[in-house]
Amino acid sequence: MSKILVADDEPFYLKTTGELLRNAGYECECVTDAEAAIVALERESFDLILSDLNMPGNFKLELLRESRRRHAQIPLIVITGVPSLPTAIESVRLGITDYLLKPVKVDDLLASVGRALAEAPQAPGPVSGDSAKRSAKFAELIGDSPPMQDLLEIIERVAETNTNVLLTGESGTGKEVVARAIHRTSLRNQHPFQVIDCTAIPESLFESVLFGHAKGSFTGAVQDQVGLLSQCHRGTAFLDELGELPAGSQAKLLRAIQEQTFTPVGQRTPIQVDTRFIGATNRDLQAEVDAGRFRGDLFYRLAVIHIELPPLRERGEDVSLLAKRFLEELMPVNRSLDGFTDAALDCLRQYAWPGNIRELRNVVERAVALARGQQIDVDDLPKQLREQASHSGQTPPPLAEISREEAIDSAEHSYLTAVMQKHEGNIAAAARQAGLSRQGMNKLLKRHAINADDYRHQR
Repeated sequence: MSKILVADDEPFYLKTTGELLRNAGYECECVTDAEAAIVALERESFDLILSDLNMPGNFKLELLRESRRRHAQIPLIVITGVPSLPTAIESVRLGITDYLLKPVKVDDLLASVGRALAEAPQAPGPVSGDSAKRSAKFAELIGDSPPMQDLLEIIERVAETNTNVLLTGESGTGKEVVARAIHRTSLRNQHPFQVIDCTAIPESLFESVLFGHAKGSFTGAVQDQVGLLSQCHRGTAFLDELGELPAGSQAKLLRAIQEQTFTPVGQRTPIQVDTRFIGATNRDLQAEVDAGRFRGDLFYRLAVIHIELPPLRERGEDVSLLAKRFLEELMPVNRSLDGFTDAALDCLRQYAWPGNIRELRNVVERAVALARGQQIDVDDLPKQLREQASHSGQTPPPLAEISREEAIDSAEHSYLTAVMQKHEGNIAAAARQAGLSRQGMNKLLKRHAINADDYRHQR
């Protein structure tokens, strides 16, 4: 059960929000000011912070700053009834997950909370195996499989350099965890690691958020603001969801990376920085460059070292290691489970994991909540896992014993499944790759009973 800290000085709103979240299955602690929230954060751990902006102790965003400084891993959702451009900019700069305006619709609030918890970076624990020394060095990365050991070896070598890095791979493969591991073991580890979520910065605010602005440079700029790049001087800037950057923002970012200088909005004097850049995306950036949707010069500037993270379905026994680790982390205080049955572990290993590590963690969390016995069994797992496990035990007939039409139909189904996994349920992108119209792709998906929603996962 995820635990949420709710901070708001309006008693009625605090009470109703707490009841709403508890009814949705979350555990809540409600406080009426920023000081009490900070005390609560020091006393126990939370999975999410839901905070009002305008309340005692937070009029200058004290709670936001303190929570980002001490508990940067906890997602933070801001809710306000008095929005302003400066506080919105500063909130984005501090790395909030979402910015909501009162009154918030129930569905919108629950959707925001669900996304924030699903996207929260996880820190898996240590592993065993032949490369124990390297695995211990990167304790946040779990895996004994050959692809994982190859990844650890590359990270170890890359961390010792100042070279820019591009991390690619499917959503949920742990790109931010890898980026943090590179920074932690680099010579820059005594300086900031700054996450820059490229999907959370509107194009109109890109320069202000990234480079900063001077007082009076635009309406609402009541004071000088330091940009995100200035805050990670001598450290590492992690450009998450890089492939989503609009073309105009790409050009501005390129110059900052290339020259290690930028000019805040409303100023004339450029600022010099010493920053390492690590980009991450689930897109095929080379294909985006070829299609003219991403700048080739920016791609090559970042992809000096290109690391492709392996999907979970290619990591074999790592699924069991991760599942057991997540079970330890998610075990409720008031009960004890003795792990997984062998059948449940087999079921987990046979699943294709389109959502990768993030999906596995969600499945374990669900199983912990629903388990009826002392161990998590197959019946405690979601329907799609049980169905795939049952189908995987059936031996398909030899090709020579089925008709040509059946063979073509089977191959087409496999192709559509793979394309939908790659593009995470984006029908338009899948249709482009397949050389079909969107309408044609929809017809094929319907004929093969493939639901695009099954492949969509929050970033």
